[in-house]
Amino acid sequence: MHVLLTEASFGDADFLVQPLRDADCLVSRCHSRAGLCRALAVGGRCPLDEPFAQPDLLVDVRGREPELTAREFGVVCAIRDHVPVALVSPDACVQAEVPPGLERRVTVIDVEGLLATCRAASRHLGG
Repeated sequence: MHVLLTEASFGDADFLVQPLRDADCLVSRCHSRAGLCRALAVGGRCPLDEPFAQPDLLVDVRGREPELTAREFGVVCAIRDHVPVALVSPDACVQAEVPPGLERRVTVIDVEGLLATCRAASRHLGG
């Protein structure tokens, strides 16, 4: 399973990279290490534009912010590309807030549920 990660604030998704890889997921990021959208970087390309490695899921790590931040615009890109979107909170005690307009377009899930889903998908796909 190919997971594309984005985040509300720089570094929010870092904690999730290794657990996703341990669940047999291929992990890509919306932003370069410098924080620039990969599609806007010189010579860059968005993972959503890869013809043979299209992400199966975009995961947005966000807390209780009511609006999308600029770092989360990958959510809109994924929705437009018909890629499912899951919202995860970086804090296990707080549920991620669904931004206005996305109520019927995204799924809110906790980290353990996300990892269980990824493990199951990898088994199903033969990963």
